[in-house]
Amino acid sequence: MKALTSGYGLVAILLAASCGGSGGSTPDASAAPQMDSSMFALDAGEPEETGATPVDGSPAASDAAESGDVAAPVGDGGPMRLVAYTGGYASRITWFAVDSTTGALSPSGSVASFGNSPSFLAHNAAMTNLYAVDENATGRVGAYTIDPASGALTFINSTSSGGNGPAFLSVDGTGKFVLVANYGDGTVAVLPVGAGGRVGAASDMRSAGSEAHMIIADPSNHFVFVPCKGADYVAQFLFDAAAGTLMPNAVPHVSTAHGAGPRHLAFHPNGRFAYLINELNSTMTAYAFDSTAGTLTEIETKSTRPGGDGGTSTAAEVWVHPSGLWVLGSNRGDDSIVVFDVAPSTGKLTLKGFTGAGGATPRDFAFDPTGSWLYAADQDSDLVVPFRFDGAQGSLSALGGAVAVPMVSYVGLGTL
Repeated sequence: MKALTSGYGLVAILLAASCGGSGGSTPDASAAPQMDSSMFALDAGEPEETGATPVDGSPAASDAAESGDVAAPVGDGGPMRLVAYTGGYASRITWFAVDSTTGALSPSGSVASFGNSPSFLAHNAAMTNLYAVDENATGRVGAYTIDPASGALTFINSTSSGGNGPAFLSVDGTGKFVLVANYGDGTVAVLPVGAGGRVGAASDMRSAGSEAHMIIADPSNHFVFVPCKGADYVAQFLFDAAAGTLMPNAVPHVSTAHGAGPRHLAFHPNGRFAYLINELNSTMTAYAFDSTAGTLTEIETKSTRPGGDGGTSTAAEVWVHPSGLWVLGSNRGDDSIVVFDVAPSTGKLTLKGFTGAGGATPRDFAFDPTGSWLYAADQDSDLVVPFRFDGAQGSLSALGGAVAVPMVSYVGLGTL
């Protein structure tokens, strides 16, 4: 779960990356280059009933921990207990204990998913409940309770996603509604949350646009945005958080370049800017956000790939660092994470550099709440790879200690 940092900063509720489909079409199918098997040698020991395997037995970020420049999150009783959740197309949801000092992942447990394709997950701000899509032609959303001590999940119930092939879901700012985007038929739905975190039948359903890829409320929880990959626009809605209903905004959408394939959107923590990653032309678009009207206005668009780079690559996930100083995106095919510097007064982007994602097809990635650690979900390598992020320099360095998660398409963190 992208803790309370999601792609749009500390004010947001965990969201994150995905698309694709195991039932019907597979929108995220992208050829991945062959990886050198020596890069990730499986550990000899098997984890106990977790469904996840440690891959690299090297010490995780010991140098970073000793440097003193990475602050562990601290709660009332000492360091916060972080948990990472993963989902994908292997019918299981897995969770890991996260060492807040080193960034290391330790397998904790897993549960068979309520559906075959839990390709995207989200949790509420209180970390009492987790929600998962089942990305199939008959789309469903499932609800789980989160054990406050261990992060373990217990299934509660499921309900229709209101459409075909749900690829993304999020929890609104009140925690009373789950918002879901159905990639297969371009619809979106608002699902009320009941007692104990149960999901109910949709309180509203709307047609957003072809290949609706994401649904996200703005930091004020008054507006909702839906990047529609097949329509080349971001749909803009008014959101009634009391009734759980959507209404098209006076400006119903903001268009992208033809063939851009808008995929995911992330808000800046200052509430003035938002950043859209475009899947098909591998670009990042910066927007000014009018928090009164609930509309986006393009500032500029930059490539997420090295200049002149050839071959096939598609962009996937976008995050704004909790500091607001950096915007990051992932490239599948290039298999890299791109980092942009953000101009605080204008929201404009300056390319900082690229780092290999540690595996093939980084479908998703997520920060911990402090922005010290980044975790890449490399779908075609079946790996979650941890990195240290230097918030002063805007640079990533691999930690070692990658873990194996079959067909992983989602990773996100929360604080217990």
